[in-house]
Amino acid sequence: MAKRTAIIDIGSNSARMVIFEKSSRFAFHLIKETKSRVRIGEGAYENGGVLQEKPIQRTRDALEDFCRIIKNLKCRKTFCVATSALRDAPNAQAFIKKIKKELKLNIKIIDGKKEAEFGALASLNLLKPIQNATTIDIGGGSTELACIENGKIVDTISINIGTIRLKELFFDKSNELDKAKEFISTKLSKLPKHFKSKTIIGIGGTIRAFSNIVMDKINYPLKTIHGFEYSIEEYNYMLNQITSSNMSALKELGVKKDRYDTMREGCTIFNALINLIGAKKVITNGAGVREGVYLNDLLCSSNKRFPKNFQVSEKSLSDRFIVDKKESLYISKIALKLFNALDSVHKIDPIFKKELQIAAKLYNIGRSLSFYQEHLHGFYFITNNLNYNFSHQQRVLIALLVKYHTKELPSFEDVKAFKMLLPKIDIVNWLSFIISLAKCLNANFSNAKLDFLYKNHTLTIKCSQKLFLAQECIKKLNKPTSFSIVIKK
Repeated sequence: MAKRTAIIDIGSNSARMVIFEKSSRFAFHLIKETKSRVRIGEGAYENGGVLQEKPIQRTRDALEDFCRIIKNLKCRKTFCVATSALRDAPNAQAFIKKIKKELKLNIKIIDGKKEAEFGALASLNLLKPIQNATTIDIGGGSTELACIENGKIVDTISINIGTIRLKELFFDKSNELDKAKEFISTKLSKLPKHFKSKTIIGIGGTIRAFSNIVMDKINYPLKTIHGFEYSIEEYNYMLNQITSSNMSALKELGVKKDRYDTMREGCTIFNALINLIGAKKVITNGAGVREGVYLNDLLCSSNKRFPKNFQVSEKSLSDRFIVDKKESLYISKIALKLFNALDSVHKIDPIFKKELQIAAKLYNIGRSLSFYQEHLHGFYFITNNLNYNFSHQQRVLIALLVKYHTKELPSFEDVKAFKMLLPKIDIVNWLSFIISLAKCLNANFSNAKLDFLYKNHTLTIKCSQKLFLAQECIKKLNKPTSFSIVIKK
């Protein structure tokens, strides 16, 4: 069995656990995720940080069930970290000893800078390539930021403003929004100027919840929060609405019920940080501290970064669901050769080679579920599992290329649901055709050596074999434009 690792994160608001399973040296996927709103920080901030009896018991009970899951799923490693609420608590060590004694679980309290580093580590390794940005993780007791410059973490900071802290200090008693803003402003005055950035990477419940609200409002076609981007200028008014709303108005603004008691507080912090940092764009990160803890262990021998050009989700999908990996690599190689041979006629920007290569490599991934409707199965596999290292635009294009690598080219009606995320239909058609042609040329699964030459509206394919089945297959293909295809020995 592949190695499984459990990560538990005890925050002020929730205790969460994820379990990852490795499929090869660096590739992994999520097999279990669970949380409990233990609210361990409840009542602490108005009592000198002391953890209260009821929240302690709730947390202990949740951790007991987490441990049962870990045992039953046979995890080989377990990491349990605690953040702001335990950092601030005078009785934190008593709680840690209690859990160690009763559950045999070791809890490690991480400082705010390390917490920020874990979030940044997850951002650099699991989002599309990033050069310059500031990560923001708004928690229940504190907010962590990391400054990323030239693809490296150059500084981190933790500031004691969080949703539950604000709720208990200002919102529970008299709804003192102005005093809360003044408190936030004072705390943020400590933020160094080099944290200013045009791009924010948003981590944590508040920012993800706000991204979901934006996605619902615009009827966003991909129901995945990780990697979702939006313009601050376009949606900042919604932040202001939430910040100034009373509890009863939050539902009308799209806030989910489980966020009613912390969303205003979180958005007040987020809005203040946006203004201070001067950002123009937000990239939502569905990964955070837990993924950062996992990556810190997984990548300990590689400078905490994946090897160059390594895509973790693509490799994980290939490990688990591609049966004939040699054929998969061959189709990918032939697709790239065809792209280059036909460049004078398709005139597509070479940046799309990456999507073509990945789609060609995963073209038959749906077959692992069923031969029948494999294209549709593959589309679902990719839209729901190609989570890391790709933008939403890349992810949708790759999924659609897998879905439509058939004799028919996709029409506008076929792809209109994803129009906002796709390039022009001509590009989609050409890339789809190239994969279909590459697949036809390996109809006999011989992985034959092929050479291509496009001249005078004719694509000449040289091969030592007759490729009889390939010729039949090619005749059925719809081409994006009129040209001849000739196979010569």
